[in-house]
Amino acid sequence: MKAWAAVTTGLLAMALNALAHPRPQLEAAEAARLNAAAYLGDWQPATLDDPARWRPQAIVAADGSGTHRTLQAALDALPARGASAQRHYILVRPGTYRGQLCVRDKAPFTLYGLGDAAEVRLVDGRYAGQPKAPGQAAQPCIPALEAKAHGTAGSSTLAIFSDDVQLLRLSIVNDAMDGVRQGQGYPEGAGEAGGAQAVALMTRGDRIQLQQLRLLGHQDTFYADRAANSETARVLVRRSLIAGDVDFIFGAARLVIDDSLILARAGRRAPGQGGYVLAPSTPAAQALGFLVQRSRWLAEPGLVPGSIALGRAWDQGVPKGEWQPGAPNGQALVRDSLLGPHLGPWEASTARRPFTATGAAANRLAEYTNTALPAAAFETLPAGQGWASMEGGTRGGADAKPEHVLAVRTRAELDAALGLGDTPKIIVLLARIDLAADTSGQRLGAADLCDPAYDFEAFVRQYDPASWGRADPSGPLEEARRRSAKRQAAQIVLRIPSHTTLIGAVPGAGFAGGMLLLEKVQQVILRQLHFSDAYDLFPAWEPRDNGHGEWNSEYDNVSLRGARHVWVDHCSFDDGEHPDHLEASAFGRPIQRHDGLLDITKQSDLVTVSWNRFRQHDKTTLIGAGDTQTADAGTLRVTLHHNLWEDVKERAPRVRFGQVHVLNNLYLARRDGPYAQGYSIGLGQGSALISEANVWEGEPSRLLRALKGQRFEDRGSLLNGSPVDPLALLRAAQPDAPAIQPAGWTPPYTLRAEPAAGLAERLRSQAGAAPR
Repeated sequence: MKAWAAVTTGLLAMALNALAHPRPQLEAAEAARLNAAAYLGDWQPATLDDPARWRPQAIVAADGSGTHRTLQAALDALPARGASAQRHYILVRPGTYRGQLCVRDKAPFTLYGLGDAAEVRLVDGRYAGQPKAPGQAAQPCIPALEAKAHGTAGSSTLAIFSDDVQLLRLSIVNDAMDGVRQGQGYPEGAGEAGGAQAVALMTRGDRIQLQQLRLLGHQDTFYADRAANSETARVLVRRSLIAGDVDFIFGAARLVIDDSLILARAGRRAPGQGGYVLAPSTPAAQALGFLVQRSRWLAEPGLVPGSIALGRAWDQGVPKGEWQPGAPNGQALVRDSLLGPHLGPWEASTARRPFTATGAAANRLAEYTNTALPAAAFETLPAGQGWASMEGGTRGGADAKPEHVLAVRTRAELDAALGLGDTPKIIVLLARIDLAADTSGQRLGAADLCDPAYDFEAFVRQYDPASWGRADPSGPLEEARRRSAKRQAAQIVLRIPSHTTLIGAVPGAGFAGGMLLLEKVQQVILRQLHFSDAYDLFPAWEPRDNGHGEWNSEYDNVSLRGARHVWVDHCSFDDGEHPDHLEASAFGRPIQRHDGLLDITKQSDLVTVSWNRFRQHDKTTLIGAGDTQTADAGTLRVTLHHNLWEDVKERAPRVRFGQVHVLNNLYLARRDGPYAQGYSIGLGQGSALISEANVWEGEPSRLLRALKGQRFEDRGSLLNGSPVDPLALLRAAQPDAPAIQPAGWTPPYTLRAEPAAGLAERLRSQAGAAPR
């Protein structure tokens, strides 16, 4: 109880702090000046993406297979600063190399591994309060011989006191506090009050480039310092992981962190204790300190919302309460980044200078265009919430490691994220991606994707039923159309692998111009996304469809084919700016460019579709692809609840074979215009549907249509505010339909329908992908 009380008290204090300490946001004009180029000045960092092309002068291998057994020996062998302008390369082979390392005043060099950063580990376990004997060096680069303890800088695993250094694909670790849990188990000289500082990497130099590193520690992981007599100390970190819990990125350097993962660690500190990420000690006369951009700020499991401050100024050398203008005044800007819910506002400085954005004691700490990571990104489908919660439930990518929680803005970034395959992953979408666009963002049209032998006008002349008849198209023109369709599919069909959560984090996030395909996968969650305009440039002509022929599209906005354990929640679906009713006609039939909005076919199973908005469409949701697909029997178990179907013609849904539960949905229907309703729920071959407390408003032509289906029951639905019997309306509209029997099954989960009265307004305001 005492521990819980401490946590509660801490959370209350954090909430009050958030109210008292606003998070300053830069104006666009000022933010335009504070970019990476401004921080790096005239330095143009090198490209480090292909280390295999380098020819190392030294190879470090503990087994003796290289030129040096120890890394320190290889570093010592480097020429002194000024002795050589040539860059030297040191390759470190996989392994764990324990012990402190120091490099000082050396010629330019690159220290690197060839594989994943985790394969090469440089590790030590010293900490600030660790006692040492007089005369013993705290760290080779920082002897501090007379000190009685190592001190913060003296705890560094690797100290780089040199310019023009590149580090690539390495892990640099301080494991001094790895054994401390919940504030218990601190070694001698360390505790919650101090002494636990333990640095993994310390830099004190200019033009230091760090890429694809793993910097791991707890308190004071990464110390980016500036020498007292140095005018510049520029450090660039890219595509790296920096992990810690208190002030774990700190110092006086001009530091840029780009496209990286900043991970707040959990578990070391006592319950109720918070933490800090950034702690810049930028001199007052220095305009620029830390810039963190395009990065992900995430947390290990166990950190409560708001428990970790974005950071605080490190008033270096200033006692508590004694800060004066002209003393160190850290500067930091966090921009264009994804911020997890564990983060709270900036805090008072280390000298207890209250946080303020104005006045003589202003803290130079600000943000620009950051995005909050939705807490929903980590959620799984709650137990009992429809078919997808059964048989083990639906987790999507909830088991993702922090490095597999990815923010994407472009198709290239998305493709890279999906390249993880079936590895659990959470993909946070920060933009609307046009799947039909090229790399420049220009949407591709028929002229860009068609086969050279395909010509639509020639196709229409060739296969006119008046001359061709009702046989399926065949021959060179149809083959060219198929090749064109194949080229388009390669561009616009996005395959989603198993164990994926895909969630939108900004208004409008989602997909246009293509189809998300979930084929033979499992454990997928789609949330807060807008799907639009899966436009078929090369639809097929099927001359016997519906007796008179139809143009049919290939693409759904989202298609499930043999997918299991899928949850689609709070998404919006429509045809965007190219609705089919504006298309031309041929052979006396409209040319259809869109198929379904969300189709569930080919033995897909255990699916929940909740709180979505389906708008202005023809064939909306098909469950079960065909009457002859008897293998679907026993699958296609789908729950649809709290969805809004607005001006859709039909298939809301149409079901074959499945046990489908349709409850608490709102249908807005009309009898005129391009989206005049034909029917809402289609009872297809072998289906068994349960309808509960659904609401129809407007002028629906039919609530139900019998399409060889014979099992249906409804409870508690309303039509324009009055109780309705959908079966009675069906019998009146289709007197020749076979007798309808009860569904013959009972939902095996705890989800229950709420009363239909009052439901409509809530769905109007809450269904779909709009921010809530």
